[in-house]
Amino acid sequence: MNNDPLPTPVPMRAIVCDAVDITLSSLHLRDVPAPIPLMGQVRVSVHAASLNPVDWKLADGTVPWLNAPQILGLDGAGVIDQIGEGVEGWAIGDRVAWHGNLREQGVFAEYALVPVHVLARVPESVSFQSAAALPCAGMTAYQALIRKAHLQPGQTVLVQGASGAVGGFAVQIANAVGATVIALARTSQARRVRALGADHIFERDDPELKEKVHALTGGYGVDIFLEVSNPQDARKSLDLIRYNGQLLCIDPMPDLSRVPPYTYAASFHEVALGGAYSSGHLPTQEDFAKMLNSLLSLVAEGQLNPMMETIIGLEQVPEHLVALREGRLPGKTIVTIREG
Repeated sequence: MNNDPLPTPVPMRAIVCDAVDITLSSLHLRDVPAPIPLMGQVRVSVHAASLNPVDWKLADGTVPWLNAPQILGLDGAGVIDQIGEGVEGWAIGDRVAWHGNLREQGVFAEYALVPVHVLARVPESVSFQSAAALPCAGMTAYQALIRKAHLQPGQTVLVQGASGAVGGFAVQIANAVGATVIALARTSQARRVRALGADHIFERDDPELKEKVHALTGGYGVDIFLEVSNPQDARKSLDLIRYNGQLLCIDPMPDLSRVPPYTYAASFHEVALGGAYSSGHLPTQEDFAKMLNSLLSLVAEGQLNPMMETIIGLEQVPEHLVALREGRLPGKTIVTIREG
């Protein structure tokens, strides 16, 4: 039995949510003790993090899993500076990135703990800011198109919310695979979305959307539809998909009660990352590292744009979470915590 005294915690700066608050006014930057790694964990000196909608959803109670007081933030990148017992294959100084557990203390802090089985290695040619932009949004798009839909070259993909983070990564991933990409985005975002690799761009509320999509697909509809937010009635989505096509849902599943049987024969996929932690399913958690390694390789090869739109400091996180909730932040907002 090891009777050595535990190291004395040092203070660190962190964004802490003290309680659920619809105004997001319970977020504060303050000093808290830096964590110490336990069995199977490493401590990372966090260099960069990124904002995701789930951050404000935890803070305002939209999702009911806040363990207050809780450090927010899921997507981090940095350098390992301490190693817990039982850890093999990792060393102090390794450059890493990861997608965290929303029920645990997060990454809007100078240090964070990470279970080693979800860690991905950041190539030297990829910045920490670029790496931090990828996990939640990029892995959601990757899990949807590659893991669930098994996207193939030559197929046609319809991406809703193509100007957002998940949609923007989905456009790029589908383009890299060799699929035809039809994007749904506001006209004001059309140039940006086309630069990401979209072949065709339409407005989601275009009254002739079905006719336009069918005209591009031989009258059948697309092979795969990635839907960031559902329109309630599933028929609105299924009308855009070919018979035996696939609907990928990131928001809760649409209402299927009015879908006639044997009409669409579609496959439905619920896409979710966080459930892998709450369910305790280690193979899916381990796949986080594999997916993120693939995305980091695409960035290193110049095939994936991390879509970094805004760079902020740690103290600016609360106000930018408000802006994210209000839909005023396209692409990814990156938090620089340490320079270099």
